[in-house]
Order: sequence, then structure tokens, then C-alpha cells
Amino acid sequence: MPTVNPAIKPFGMGAMLVVAGLALAGCAGNEAVKGVAEAAGMATTPQESKNFVKETRPGELEYVPVGSAITRNAPRKPVDDFKKLEAQLEAKRTANEAAGNTARELGTTPPPEPAKIPTN
Repeated sequence: MPTVNPAIKPFGMGAMLVVAGLALAGCAGNEAVKGVAEAAGMATTPQESKNFVKETRPGELEYVPVGSAITRNAPRKPVDDFKKLEAQLEAKRTANEAAGNTARELGTTPPPEPAKIPTN
């Protein structure tokens, strides 16, 4: 019956953690580790953008950084627009309730009687 040496299990787990750490280090900006990861095929260098991407992408991207306190002026909608939207939503709710009531009434019709088989 084979026996398992308990001293080998921690070594195997440690080796797996080291390999995973090195693989993830390939994503880091450190050129020494990244060079090794690229040579092993676990990391790649970014490719040059295609021409149509360069032509359509603006030169300066205007992203707002995550977690920043930068605000922008957003025009407020007039109160009349909200009243119109509220009236449209209320009309849609009424129409949906009417359709639901019609469906409920149609669902209460009794089922048809089973077909009668002629006896000869």
C-alpha cells in the first residue's frame, strides 16, 4: 500500500504559489520579471493599433478619473418635461392594467368539454 509523505504536501503547495506569483508578476510593469514572463510565454507586449483605430480615436481622451470630485454642468430638464413624462407613464400604466384585466377575464372561461367518441 503506497504511503504519502506529509512533508511533500506543503512543498507542493508552496511551489504552486510561487509559480502562480511569477505568472501574475508577468503583468507587472517591472521589466526584469516581465521579460522572463514574456520569454516563458506567460505575458505579451501590447500590439500596435490598427490604422482605422488610430484614425477614429481622438488624440486626447476626456475620461473622468474614478473616484475624482470633478463635476460637469448638466442642464436640468424643465418641470414641464417631467409632467409630460409622468402623463405618458400614467397612460401606459392604465393601458397595461386594461390589458391585464382583459387577459384575466379571458383566462376564466371554462375549458371545452372533451370530445365524445361515437360508439358503434
